Amino acid sequence: MALRGTPELRARMKAIKVAFKPIGRNWAEDTVHLAQARVAVRTGATRRSIRVKNASMKKASVVAIWGARFIEQGTKAHDIKARRKTVMRFEANGTIFARKVHKPAQGARPFLEPAAEAALRKNPMAAELIKLWNEAA
Repeated sequence: MALRGTPELRARMKAIKVAFKPIGRNWAEDTVHLAQARVAVRTGATRRSIRVKNASMKKASVVAIWGARFIEQGTKAHDIKARRKTVMRFEANGTIFARKVHKPAQGARPFLEPAAEAALRKNPMAAELIKLWNEAA
């Protein structure tokens, strides 16, 4: 006795197995666009660095320059000491020389996580999975 519907079930399972790549790619691209619109801009380097790293069958990655982490999560108060020379030189209301500088804490200004959440709401996966399931058989 043969089981009826086996080829259709296999086709549907295969469709679900490969479904995340296009869904993840769309989600990542929308996250990039929304994050670029939300990030604070002084020079534009952080905005230009936000991009999709990859979109595979298991995950999609959006990356930015290393300093974007400090904007996203904020920083604690800390001291900066001269490393290569005995003093550091700054231009602020004239020239300032210092061996050590105190940087105050900077509050978090999240832009990546809210952008990812908004992109996920914009690209519901359930509807796409149902469509792929129905089209496969």
